[in-house]
Amino acid sequence: MARQIGNNLWLAAGLGIFLPLPLIAQEKTAVPPGTPVNITVQPAPSPAAPPISIVLGPRHAHVTPERRGCTHTGGGNIDVAQPTPDVLIVTMSGAAVAYGAVRQAMAAQAFELEQCFELSFDNPKVKKGKLTMEGRVIGLLRSHCNKDGAEYDDACAAVGLNGVGLLKLCVPPHSVGGKQNLSVNDHDGPYSVPVVAGKYVLRQTFHISAYAHPTVVPTKGPSAEFAPDPALDPLWLSYKEPFHGAIKKDFGFQIVLKVAEDTEAESSAKEETPSSPPREKLPQPTPTKP
Repeated sequence: MARQIGNNLWLAAGLGIFLPLPLIAQEKTAVPPGTPVNITVQPAPSPAAPPISIVLGPRHAHVTPERRGCTHTGGGNIDVAQPTPDVLIVTMSGAAVAYGAVRQAMAAQAFELEQCFELSFDNPKVKKGKLTMEGRVIGLLRSHCNKDGAEYDDACAAVGLNGVGLLKLCVPPHSVGGKQNLSVNDHDGPYSVPVVAGKYVLRQTFHISAYAHPTVVPTKGPSAEFAPDPALDPLWLSYKEPFHGAIKKDFGFQIVLKVAEDTEAESSAKEETPSSPPREKLPQPTPTKP
């Protein structure tokens, strides 16, 4: 009797061990090998269009170099870019070097831009917008003698409507002389103004220059470098370059214009709207006995 009970226990233990195996095998073979797997890739939702967009119109842009004596100018670019419909970026870049030899030398570049554009209110629910402008100047100024010098100035931009100025900024000018060197990274703004749908004009200017006096002993010339490589030939720089290894990809005078819905004006208008005063109760007539 005891032997039969022992055999039953061994049989039950064996069944307990091997019973899950068919179930596991069934789970593994639920998907036959070689069955194609469908993977659905959904594209990311496209960003919503801005309620107000900048539509570019006619443009007049000019760069005028001026050279007297032994000089070198490079760059002279005016780049107008629109990464998104509500943003406008204008970059002016150039370089000028003057080398003092038997006579005085001067090199300069003058930039001028007149860009017409229209503010289009694409969302009919938007009635008023806000135009924001900011600017920056990045570059290098070098001088190697007491009477040499380099400078940038007239880094200004303005937006007008029907001959009336709305926005204006000017990045402060800088100059060097007397063996001075200067790395410039200046910024002005942002400035904002409420706007409505209509046609506007952006005017932007920039000026760089370098001048050297006559000399008998050869020296490296002063330079105003506000353009990415290779606008300025390395042969015109001193072997003791004070800004060796400078990153120049963002050099130049850049203006950024942005337009957006003016939500602050609506919220302030709601706050300033006076609430109607409570209505006073009129006195009720006292009933009289007949």
